[in-house]
Amino acid sequence: MDKKADLKIYGQGSSAGGIYKDVIIKGTGQISGDLDCINYKVYGNSEINGNLNANTVNIKGQTEFGGDLKAKVLKIQGEVSIKGDMFLDQLVIIGNIKCKGDFNAENFVLEGGFGINGLLNADVIDINMYWPCNIREIGGTEIKVKRDEKFSFLGIKNIIKPHASNKLLKTDIIEADEIYLENTHAKIVRGNNIKIGPECKIELVEYKKTFKKDDKSEVNKFKKI
Repeated sequence: MDKKADLKIYGQGSSAGGIYKDVIIKGTGQISGDLDCINYKVYGNSEINGNLNANTVNIKGQTEFGGDLKAKVLKIQGEVSIKGDMFLDQLVIIGNIKCKGDFNAENFVLEGGFGINGLLNADVIDINMYWPCNIREIGGTEIKVKRDEKFSFLGIKNIIKPHASNKLLKTDIIEADEIYLENTHAKIVRGNNIKIGPECKIELVEYKKTFKKDDKSEVNKFKKI
């Protein structure tokens, strides 16, 4: 069996894509086609005008994906945009992510903000908002959404206090077994045990076991199912 080669771009460079062992970009790199590798690492800026299939993806900086992204582990410190769908086992992001398709993961951990036009589906979803979050639908087993006053970027902690309306999750549907929400506007929240924290506006809550609401939140209607 032929040994897979590495692709390394230092400074500024480009590649047509292909199959590699490790892909390392330090600076600015552009991939014009599909890319299949074991490890994809970026320290700076990168752009892939195709699909990426990798075991681990580690990005410190900014990356644009023109197609689908499939990986076991995705770690981001910075900003990422994806035009296709995402299929992950684990995602840890400090920064901002935008996905035009559906988002599928086992574990979703976010410090920052995100925008997803489709469905976010993960077993465990843990969101600490520093920026606005917009998504069509969220589904999982355990969902926790909190607002945080601290902004973290590339390991540096700063205190930033934007307007409360800027740090808000907007969605149509949230559905999970265990749900805790802060600063969330949703049409429907459905689950077994639901706790609505402060600064939420929910049109309808449907719960099977328990439901609690903070006095600083609004729930138009709630019912046990």
